[in-house]
Amino acid sequence: WNQQVYREWTKGVDDACSFNLKQPLLTRSDETNLIAVNFDPQLVAVLREVKYLKIREKEEIPSSAKVMYSQNDTFRKYVANLDLTVQWYNKVRTTILEVEYPLIEGQLVDIDRQLQRAEKLLNWGSDGVWEYIEQTRDHVYDLETRVQKSKDNVEEIKRIMTTWSKTPLFERKDEKYDCLLQVDDRPERINKRYADIKLAGDNIHSLVKQNLEYLKADVNSDIWKAYVDYIDEMVVDGFFNTIRCSLQFMLNNTDPKLNLGSLFEAKLELRVPEMVFVPSLDFGVADGFYDEVDGLVGDVYKQASLISRLAEHSGQQHYQPDLEDMEELSEMRQELMDRVQNIMNKANEYRNSFDNYAYLWVDDRNEFMRQFLLYNHVLTTEEIEAHADEGVPESPPTLAQFKEQIDTYEKIYDEALRIQDTEIFDSWFRVDAKPFKMSLLNIIKRWSFMFKQHLIDHVTNSLNNLKAFIKTTDAGLQREVKEGDYQGLVEVMGHLFAVRERQQSTDEMFEPLKQTIELLKTYNQEMPEEVHAQLQELPEQWTNTKKIAITVKQQVAPLQANEVTNIRRKSAAFDTSQIIFRENFRNIPPFKYDCDKPYEYLDMYHEEIKKMEQKMAAMIESAGLFEVSIPDFKQLKQCRKELRMLKTLWDYVTIVRSSINDWKTTPWKEINVEQMDLDCKKFAKDIRTLDKEMRSWDVFIGLENVVKNMLTSLRAVSELQNPAIRDRHWQQLMVATK
Repeated sequence: WNQQVYREWTKGVDDACSFNLKQPLLTRSDETNLIAVNFDPQLVAVLREVKYLKIREKEEIPSSAKVMYSQNDTFRKYVANLDLTVQWYNKVRTTILEVEYPLIEGQLVDIDRQLQRAEKLLNWGSDGVWEYIEQTRDHVYDLETRVQKSKDNVEEIKRIMTTWSKTPLFERKDEKYDCLLQVDDRPERINKRYADIKLAGDNIHSLVKQNLEYLKADVNSDIWKAYVDYIDEMVVDGFFNTIRCSLQFMLNNTDPKLNLGSLFEAKLELRVPEMVFVPSLDFGVADGFYDEVDGLVGDVYKQASLISRLAEHSGQQHYQPDLEDMEELSEMRQELMDRVQNIMNKANEYRNSFDNYAYLWVDDRNEFMRQFLLYNHVLTTEEIEAHADEGVPESPPTLAQFKEQIDTYEKIYDEALRIQDTEIFDSWFRVDAKPFKMSLLNIIKRWSFMFKQHLIDHVTNSLNNLKAFIKTTDAGLQREVKEGDYQGLVEVMGHLFAVRERQQSTDEMFEPLKQTIELLKTYNQEMPEEVHAQLQELPEQWTNTKKIAITVKQQVAPLQANEVTNIRRKSAAFDTSQIIFRENFRNIPPFKYDCDKPYEYLDMYHEEIKKMEQKMAAMIESAGLFEVSIPDFKQLKQCRKELRMLKTLWDYVTIVRSSINDWKTTPWKEINVEQMDLDCKKFAKDIRTLDKEMRSWDVFIGLENVVKNMLTSLRAVSELQNPAIRDRHWQQLMVATK
């Protein structure tokens, strides 16, 4: 250096050292309220230049600079510790949140009070500076450390609450779009998630408790409650995102526009007499599909109930009520349930499209077959009403009508076979119709097979019955009948009668049976070889049986003639006896109204008529066997008819008499004339509906008069019950009626 520069530099060093060492340690910004270390850069430059001169060892170093340099390490230590203090203090000032500030405000005031010494009183040359710097540094460090730990805890709470915001509670199986929502492991999945949340809740409460200590707050103070509300809101936000994640997953996967594949499935089953979905898609049914989805949503919301409320002063135990009140989540939930309702309506319409098959499982197959065999179709209400009296005339079905029925059900079977195994609605709901389809096909087959089985049984039974008949008849006709062997003659005549009775039907049965077998072949119903063999052999055997019958009839003709004479004689004698019985029967006591023991007489004559009917039945049977014409014995049949009519009529007499006798025990004031009048009118109406033949009988006339007299008496009783009746009226009545 030249001398002039050196002299100027020396003077500057002296001035800088004497001035700057008297500056305060710290300065504070009025705008930001932040502090800074007040160590002049000129001093730093002086120290650096002195160090350079010492290395050169050419120039003389000013004494003030030497003194400064000798304290270089001390100043370095001061500045370094003050820098840390400033850094920590400013960090607290710049990062503290509005909700946190009231909690540490008092602590900051204490620190600011301590910092004022460095800002106004202490300079770099003051005594006790280092002790002050150490004390202040530790004080600020303690606050900064605690504040930072509390912030770290808050960040940890935020992190914890984001744990489930990306993972729905329920997902597809194997996380593939073409798989259904996995609910098979619903209990295990829920339990695991709930356990994680409860554990996280314990951790959050522990972190908040730590912050209470870090911030040295009063748990009952309003500022602490405000701070807890701040963290409480973070938990609410976390649960909001958690619930929204699951709801959004369900909405995305039930959005027809996205076409992400079936998410839910219901099976359509036939549970006679109803078609049902499993789970049920009917509205208002417990444990149905609506309840299932609503239950899944409920499981999602329930997550918010698993952490106890941080803000106990809110009056709520957990967070679920807050989440249920959030409009955005409520709208998402409602949209999902609206989609569920819409899909239920569509699925039910799909189910209703199969109502045209309902008669297949509702109608009684046995009753259908019974009417078909009698009338070749199921009777309509109009037909039944039109033939209410005489009954619908029978009209057995033809083979063509059997074929028509079978073809009808075969056609229905082919139609049902084309039903799709699955049906997709709005791209996200799948109906598995296979269970219903299989049940329907089985029922249709049962209807079809019912007619086939009847034809099979008809062929088999017809041939077996004929075979058994031929065997029995041939053996019976081989018996030799001698004169006087009445029983043997009756047996032979019975066989001849049986052959005669079934000759026409049997002669005509073989060709229809062949046609029936051919028809069954078209439906892959093969008859056993035994049936084909019988169909070949039995016509010849039947012809042989008829020939035997003709021969035997000629052999027993003389014996038959004798028995015919005997039957006619017995018939004439029985006809006379039944005429006499008829004349006596018309005079039996039950025809009189004053009969004391009608049922005993009716029982007695029932037994007599029964014995005569047995004789008549035996005579008719013998006459049929021996081809003899005998009278109808109408008198005996009329006696039986009138005996039944008498029984019915005396039942009415008993009912009327017992009712009237019961009324006679009723106290005057309790007589219900209106009810008694209705009962009597009903008796009169019922009596008039009886057979008109009874109207001339004394018992009928007597019964009718009793009812009429009672009706007349009841009108008098009604008038006499008038409150206006006085004692003088009763006196007049007794005089008139004696």
